[in-house]
Amino acid sequence: MYKDDPISKVEWIEVDKLNANDYNPNVVLNKELNLLELSIMTNGWIQPILLNRDMSIIDGYHRSYLGKNSKALREKYNGKVPCVIMDLTEPERMLLTIRINRAKGNHVAIKMHDIIKTLVDKHNVSKEYIKKSIGATKDEIDLLYKDGVFDALNIKQHKYSKAWKSPKTK
Repeated sequence: MYKDDPISKVEWIEVDKLNANDYNPNVVLNKELNLLELSIMTNGWIQPILLNRDMSIIDGYHRSYLGKNSKALREKYNGKVPCVIMDLTEPERMLLTIRINRAKGNHVAIKMHDIIKTLVDKHNVSKEYIKKSIGATKDEIDLLYKDGVFDALNIKQHKYSKAWKSPKTK
């Protein structure tokens, strides 16, 4: 039914055959890279790496980087990573890379507060476990857990991004 969609064509390819592109604008810091490794080790591969026919990466550079450089991932998956090969021109690849990265969006602090509160209060998940699971610090979790923190910080007087505005300041 959807046999022509790229997701229907996932194949496991040796990670050493993949090549980085020279235009990826996405940067992942070490803390987030470690979190990505934890995610793959914990939940497995949930998203394939997109490649062009010449094995250049369209999307998934950081996943391929971990596939190459993480001893644990290399051992678990025998040096292979899930991939989908596409046949795109360079402009199409560049635009797709940007579109995918932009579509991932950003986390909104108010929503993060709601999730942390629900995990702790409703599901009895420890703050320590949340901290490890999402790659946060204890201070970040404590701040996100605290009721009224955004009002207490007097956000109206500061020029933060909209993600840090209290719903009461709209």
